[in-house]
Amino acid sequence: MNILVVRNSEHAPEGAFGEWLRGQGHALRVTSGEALTDADMAGEEVVLLLGSPHGAYDTHIPWVARQRALLAARLAARRPTIGICFGAQVMAAAAGGDSRPHPGGTFHRGWLGIEHAADPVLHGPWPRWHGDVITPPPDAEVLAHDAGTVQSVALPRAIGVQFHPEATPEILQGWAERFTPPNVVDTDALAAASARHYPAREAARAALFAWLLRKATEA
Repeated sequence: MNILVVRNSEHAPEGAFGEWLRGQGHALRVTSGEALTDADMAGEEVVLLLGSPHGAYDTHIPWVARQRALLAARLAARRPTIGICFGAQVMAAAAGGDSRPHPGGTFHRGWLGIEHAADPVLHGPWPRWHGDVITPPPDAEVLAHDAGTVQSVALPRAIGVQFHPEATPEILQGWAERFTPPNVVDTDALAAASARHYPAREAARAALFAWLLRKATEA
């Protein structure tokens, strides 16, 4: 299967998801959010939209506004799409929902569980790194939520997760160092949590990645 990976930040690559997809024999082509074109969105079998330090509401940034418009057309055509964090947020916004900063200013960081999951494959803990919350589109199905935030949302041939199953320990440490105010995250504790959870959840990650691809591509 040909899969377009949209890196909306070079600091939020496809990580473990990309490794799994390549291991399954899928052909990945990587582009940036800034370089994404209509031909990309219309032509690829599957599009995987990744995270960003920006919000789906940052439409003053030209590439964010363009991605929302391109994604709206792809979703309307029911072309297989997977969104992770920013990718899920922009998917919800493009389909008629919304994504906004958490009204209480909460920012979720680290390995966190899932309070409610419609499918066991979604159960955590998973890495999370977000301060925005999704309002699902009217016709969407919410498949997971936690602490008042939507953690997985499904549309016809499209699936999004707010958490970061693709994030490796190295990616998480990079976010703690680059995108976090001083003294907010205990980086030693984060590294220790990653050392516990990341290897232990290898099978859970593989099952989730297979589920995401199936949800996006099933008729």
